[in-house]
Amino acid sequence: MALSQAMPRVRQRTRFRLGANRDWPWALFFLAPNLILFLVFFAYPIVYGLYISLFDWKIIGPKKWVGIGNYVDFFGDDLTRKLLWNSIYYVVGSTVPLILLSLGIATLLNTVVYGKYAWRGLYFLPLVSSPVAAAAVWKWLYAKDQGLINYAFVQLGGDRIDWLYNTRWALPSLILMTIWQLLPFNTIVYLAGLQEVPRSLYDAAEVDGATGWRKFRDITIPLVTPTTFFVIMITLFSLLFGSFDIINVMTQGGPIDSTNVFVYNIYQNAFKFFRMGYASAEAYLLFLVVFVLTLGNWALQKRWVHYE
Repeated sequence: MALSQAMPRVRQRTRFRLGANRDWPWALFFLAPNLILFLVFFAYPIVYGLYISLFDWKIIGPKKWVGIGNYVDFFGDDLTRKLLWNSIYYVVGSTVPLILLSLGIATLLNTVVYGKYAWRGLYFLPLVSSPVAAAAVWKWLYAKDQGLINYAFVQLGGDRIDWLYNTRWALPSLILMTIWQLLPFNTIVYLAGLQEVPRSLYDAAEVDGATGWRKFRDITIPLVTPTTFFVIMITLFSLLFGSFDIINVMTQGGPIDSTNVFVYNIYQNAFKFFRMGYASAEAYLLFLVVFVLTLGNWALQKRWVHYE
C-alpha cells in the first residue's frame, strides 16, 4: 500500500522536472534581449578592454604585444604620483563635507514645520540640472574678471583670484562645485533614513532629560549609520567615476595637471594621445582601487554600522 502511494509522487516529480526542462527555451527566449545587450555592451567591452591593456595600440595601426608593460609604465610614470594625490585630495575633500553637510541639512529639514516641502524642493534643484550646464555656470562664477565670486570679493575689499587657473585654488574650487552638485541627493537619502528613526526613542530621551545635541549624538547618528554607509559608497563611486564632466568643462585637468585625476587621465590617454592600451590599463587599475575600497568598507561596516 505504501509503495502504491509513493509511485504517484515519483511520477509527479518526474513530470515536473521534464516540464521544467521543456520550459527553458521559453525562459531563454524572454531573457534573450537583455542577455544580448548585456553581452554586447557590458561583458564584451570588459573582456576586450583587459585584452587591449596588454598591447601598445594607437587605434590606427597594428597592435604590439607588451604584456604587463602598460601597468609597469604607469607605476614608473612621473605623473602617477600627482594623479594619486589629486584623486585622494578630491575624494576625501569632497566626501567628508558631503557627509557632514547632508546629515546636518537633512536633520534641519526633518524638524522644520513650516515650509519644509519648499525647502526640500530648493535643495533638490541642483540634482536635476545637467552636470555640463552646471559646470559652465560655475566656470562663469569663478571667472577672474567678470565672475560674481570675485565681484563680491572686490566689494568686500579683497583681491581678484584666478580660481580655475591657479594651482593652489583650482582643485578646491572643483571640490566646492562637486559638493554643491552631490549634496541634494545625499540630503534626500538622509531624510529617508531619518524618517525611519522611531519617534518614541526621542520621547523617551526627553523624559530622561536629554538635550538636542545628546539626542542627535546618541540616537540619530547610530540609527542612521546604514544610511551613512550607503551615502559613503555612492559618493565614492560618483567622485571616482563621475567627475569627468566637471573637470572637462572647467579645467581640462589643468593648470599643470593640478586637477588631473584618474578618470580624466584615462580619457586623455585614450582619445587625446591615442594610447589605448595604456588607458585600458589605467581603467583596470581604477577598477581595482574601487574594488578594494568597496571590500574595505564592507568589512569595516561590521564595527560601526548598526542595523537594529
